[in-house]
Amino acid sequence: MNAELDRKTYPLAWDTSYARKGTQWRGGFDLSAYSEFLDLAGNVLELGSGDGNTASEIERHCRNLVCLDISRESFRTFLMKDPKFNRVVGDARNLPFRDNSFSAVVSRHVLTHAIPGDDQAILKETARVLAPRGMVLIEVFSPADMRSGKGSEIFPRTYLREEGLVWRFYLGQELDSLVKGAGLSVRHFQIIERKVRHEGQIYPRESIVMMASKA
Repeated sequence: MNAELDRKTYPLAWDTSYARKGTQWRGGFDLSAYSEFLDLAGNVLELGSGDGNTASEIERHCRNLVCLDISRESFRTFLMKDPKFNRVVGDARNLPFRDNSFSAVVSRHVLTHAIPGDDQAILKETARVLAPRGMVLIEVFSPADMRSGKGSEIFPRTYLREEGLVWRFYLGQELDSLVKGAGLSVRHFQIIERKVRHEGQIYPRESIVMMASKA
């Protein structure tokens, strides 16, 4: 493991990033594409809510949304200052919630920033807090994404970048094995491809979306 990465504290690098940049995520999230899988009538948890890019969409469709992020600074960004959000500072590797608390969990790019071993802990905690027949939406980047390969490779397809931030890119079979190993059943698998323009150049974006349920 890279000497610059402390396994216990590396997620706190997001505090530095949010303190310096503030709001840093662009683009939207189309919840309607997955609403048939998610029970939004109960308690809904978003892991890694960040600056509210996804939370602002989910909140309009559910009764009770809880936003969790390990970075206290993320809750000082513009959207997350809104008092309508139930905000919890916490670690997805050890969730501060009781078993079977949520009918749905949304985890967009939380595993993207987790090293091997921590991915398993996050998924097992997700399974623990899901209610029976509850569903989790998981999104990660694949190696075909434009950000893959940037930084110092500390594990396979896992890179340490500026400010100590971890970026990881998953193979579909790898994610499938991790999810099943946490005791979850895969219900939907999708690869999303798109192109973006940056400084006059066209770059590929590719992510994997998986829906998994608790039996």
